[in-house]
Amino acid sequence: MQEELLNSVVKITKTRDIDSLEYSLASTIHEFIHCQKIAVYKDLQIPDKLVVERSVALEEVSDKEFEWYERSIISEPDNELISCLQSACTITVQSVDGIERRWVPISIQERPVAAIAIVSKQMSSGDQVLLNAFCRIFENYLTILHENERDKLTGLLNRHTFDRRLKQLIERQVVKKHKSVRSADVRKLHNDATSWLAVIDIDHFKQVNDKYGHVCGDEVLLLLAQQMKKFFRSNDLVFRYGGEEFVLVFEPTHFDAMNNRMKEFMELLKNTKFPFVNNLTVSIGMARISPYDFPITVIEKADKALYFAKEHGRNQVRFYEQLLADGEIIEPDVEDSDIDLF
Repeated sequence: MQEELLNSVVKITKTRDIDSLEYSLASTIHEFIHCQKIAVYKDLQIPDKLVVERSVALEEVSDKEFEWYERSIISEPDNELISCLQSACTITVQSVDGIERRWVPISIQERPVAAIAIVSKQMSSGDQVLLNAFCRIFENYLTILHENERDKLTGLLNRHTFDRRLKQLIERQVVKKHKSVRSADVRKLHNDATSWLAVIDIDHFKQVNDKYGHVCGDEVLLLLAQQMKKFFRSNDLVFRYGGEEFVLVFEPTHFDAMNNRMKEFMELLKNTKFPFVNNLTVSIGMARISPYDFPITVIEKADKALYFAKEHGRNQVRFYEQLLADGEIIEPDVEDSDIDLF
């Protein structure tokens, strides 16, 4: 038993990203503490509102079978879950049939950020101690990973995390395409909703730093990051890519909806009062994320669209595919490319 526990701790701390850590925790708790269901709920830290995501869920179907559920936003969280996230206290509710529901808070720097939800028959004292130990190990390691994945100034995901997340997204799209797409559906796929990548660059940001100093520049970056967190959907990923450049990865949507949303965001910035800056604008380059793209290819396409926007007046959003179709930019032939694949 002791050897198995040590191996489980090794397995939990072997992971290098938060998603894998959550899956490892859920499977470990299920292995050592008999429970009917275990789930990880996260507060997505959206300013001024509570948005809860169920990032991992594992349910026992029979004695030897269990089922994983995909991540999803919880539209109406249980009151006990909300209380757990707000109070950072463990909450336990037992029904008349002996089924116990328990919510264990997970905190980073004394701030509750998640809750582990367990559904089981009444736990023994030994199982409760074990559950608490697993949750504290998870909490400690989550703190380390969180610091490694986040930009220290804005709290957004950092560039290192972007590379991995985009690669994972493309891999998931490949799996979905193999499951659902037939050769006759290719034309339909082109017109369907797809994921998008945006590169956002603050116009004339160097002038802000030169005129008002880097402290003011940092305040501008911080306020812009907060506005992005508020405006975009909780499922959309927002990264600080470097300096005054940000990258966003969007859930599947159609071109018109994506175009309108980005224009609404630019209008929001137009009406936002930034410190010392009267009129802050951004230029945006957009590109589709296709299942068989290389991550570097997607970012290069969005960068080309961004460069076009900045060269043609700034304060605008441009889509790579539209520029290509209109002949505004020319896609290089693979044979003429300077990139060495091997």
